[in-house]
Amino acid sequence: MRLGFPAPRDDFASSATTITIGRDTGCDLRLDDAGVSGCHLRLSHDRRGTVLDVLPGAPRVYVNARPVRERALLTAGDQITVGSTQMLLKSDHSPPAAPAANTDAQSPPGAAVLRVLTGALSGQIRAIAPTLNLGGPDQQTGAVWVELCDGVPCLRSRAAQAEPWLRVNGHAVTTARLHDGDQIVLGMQRFRVEAPTVAARDEAAQSFLPHEAALPEDTAGPRREVWWLLLTAAALALAIALVLAAR
Repeated sequence: MRLGFPAPRDDFASSATTITIGRDTGCDLRLDDAGVSGCHLRLSHDRRGTVLDVLPGAPRVYVNARPVRERALLTAGDQITVGSTQMLLKSDHSPPAAPAANTDAQSPPGAAVLRVLTGALSGQIRAIAPTLNLGGPDQQTGAVWVELCDGVPCLRSRAAQAEPWLRVNGHAVTTARLHDGDQIVLGMQRFRVEAPTVAARDEAAQSFLPHEAALPEDTAGPRREVWWLLLTAAALALAIALVLAAR
């Protein structure tokens, strides 16, 4: 996993699946910050993604300015604040640049959509059909946009060089070829790329889950055992009813 810091500090990169972060020298990543506990938090990477655990006794951590008291599931592009230190979770590799625009190609709309993750429009879906203007610095229309290139969503900007206000999965970009699950940060705005099947799936239940929601493994219970108990109870009740009726 890779964590970015404001200049002049270099990125922290580790191939370990679990790292600890804190002020103690025994932590994998040491932060010289009075607001950070000796061992403040743990980041673990597994098939679900990157899981942040606030360690016992440590003050809360903020992810994208939202407080996390115990646990959160992170994605590349999320900003982690511990004390006065800000870290950016990055993907291991920069996203590929978008191919040259093909004005002759006719890309059908609906190949992908963007879900708004912040602000008053959080949870809403914005379609790329076939171009979607996102604005940019000071909300300049057309400064940043997403368009379909042969059915593939591509992010483009009018900036001459990569700027920190435009990032994909934590990396500053001018253009990027997008994939399902990529996170776009444009100033204070955040968007997630979703395929239509993902965007349409269970809107009411999934769209507005808090970022600190419990993980599936934390809440899953022995559902089959519950069904067997219900069936057994029903069978016993029927048997008792038959015995009483026979009398």
